Amino acid sequence: MKPVFQHITVPVDGSTTSERGVAFALELARDGGRVSFCSVVDPMLVCTPAAYGASIDPAPMLGVLDDDAATFCRSASERAGKAGVAADTTVLHGACVAQIDDFAERNGSDAIVIGTNGRTGFSRAVLGSVTEGILRRATMPVVAVHRDDQMRTGPLAVAIDDSPAARAALDVAIGIAAARGIPILLLHACGAKSDTAAVNAMLDRARERARLRGVIAQTVVHEGPAAETLAHEAEERDCCMVVIGTHGRSELRRLLLGSVAAAVLERAHVPVVTVRCAA
Repeated sequence: MKPVFQHITVPVDGSTTSERGVAFALELARDGGRVSFCSVVDPMLVCTPAAYGASIDPAPMLGVLDDDAATFCRSASERAGKAGVAADTTVLHGACVAQIDDFAERNGSDAIVIGTNGRTGFSRAVLGSVTEGILRRATMPVVAVHRDDQMRTGPLAVAIDDSPAARAALDVAIGIAAARGIPILLLHACGAKSDTAAVNAMLDRARERARLRGVIAQTVVHEGPAAETLAHEAEERDCCMVVIGTHGRSELRRLLLGSVAAAVLERAHVPVVTVRCAA
């Protein structure tokens, strides 16, 4: 076998959710991959009280946060060493989402793995989410790992339609499946008036793309809303992971129009790989 991704950026913060992200990243990177752990210290979180007139010296707190970030990175690196995975560590300073994304771009990573607590849209809409910020911004695949994700041994599910985003997701899914020697499940959610011939032709093309990489592809076509269908079928068929394309919509458009990728991320109980398509 070979690593699913050659180089993975993994943000860490010492939380249980972060630890799950580290563990899954090491699984993806085994057999020759590399991980770059980073932890972000945002000075604005410490300096904000001073900006409102509070007489607080931020320097001691920033020192503590720097030490904590270094500790989080060192702990993750030690886990990587025990797993036989090459690793490096970096403490970043600035706005969390921008720092993580820029770091991953600079170091040549081909994926970001991040833990997420996200289960309900309301809490994210009100409080914001580093994970969703990364999903919107990153141009590389982002693997979101929930704190309570289940370890399953079934196929890798990929949402498929005739969009550029879905085709990009399919290529990533085939690459993951080929690296790990597992089949993929092509999931298509359709409407009552879908063109059956066109859907079958699309699925045939997808199966052929997989076959050329030595990957077995099964298909499921289900009528109903896309997010509910994808999450339900992945659950029923014991899928180990879900891969889905996204256009990386702005926050406003996502809140107004909804996002299948965000909804699947909420519902799934396995890691979700989002593949952004600019088109």
